[in-house]
Amino acid sequence: MTATAASSLLRPIEHPDPAVTVIVPTVPDNDHEAVVACLARQCADAYDVLVVNDPELGVCEARNLGLEHADADIVAFTDDDCRPPAGWVEAIERAFDEHADLVVLEGPVEGGMTYEGRRKYPTCNLAVDRETALAAGGFDERFEYWREDTEFGWRLEEHGTAVYDERVRMVHPERPRSSIVQANEALLKQRYPEKYEDVIVPDTLPERVNDWLWRKGVWDAVDAVRYGSGVSGRG
Repeated sequence: MTATAASSLLRPIEHPDPAVTVIVPTVPDNDHEAVVACLARQCADAYDVLVVNDPELGVCEARNLGLEHADADIVAFTDDDCRPPAGWVEAIERAFDEHADLVVLEGPVEGGMTYEGRRKYPTCNLAVDRETALAAGGFDERFEYWREDTEFGWRLEEHGTAVYDERVRMVHPERPRSSIVQANEALLKQRYPEKYEDVIVPDTLPERVNDWLWRKGVWDAVDAVRYGSGVSGRG
């Protein structure tokens, strides 16, 4: 690891023998103090927090760096604009205790982004078995900033049990900063045609119309007028 990479690894919460390592990828322009404050109020005892703070790294690179240097067998991911409830880490530990072969865990998200468990594996609320994740190669950097989480989760499904747990809740107060990258979307569909059809393609006609409008950028344009931003939380 280079000196630059080493300096980008911040450990605001430490533990000598953590059961869970929480990784927060961020950039210096974004304030991570609020999410760390929420993590400091967790009910769990044996956990630590690793913030990857480097403007030269993309989110996939940052998460992979954190995954490589995490101390715990369970690694949880969230983002610098999220606010983990006090029982978040404890719920993650409980889920892994209940499922011996669990390799990837997701849960609901509420706030500026909403998620109810559709095998898309948003990294604002994701936990994995570290050894399995490393063996699988970590996040694929070709999916940088779009569908890297879904591709990662689908790949881990092939190595063990995947669980959606209502108790593992995350609050995402702000609207997501990401928006659709068509090349990444096409690559995901090409690589996983059956999973893409099952998970991504809507079932009903209204859902398909809404999805088409989203892919064509209509909802981004509407949101830009409403919120002064081209970023959309849909999809």
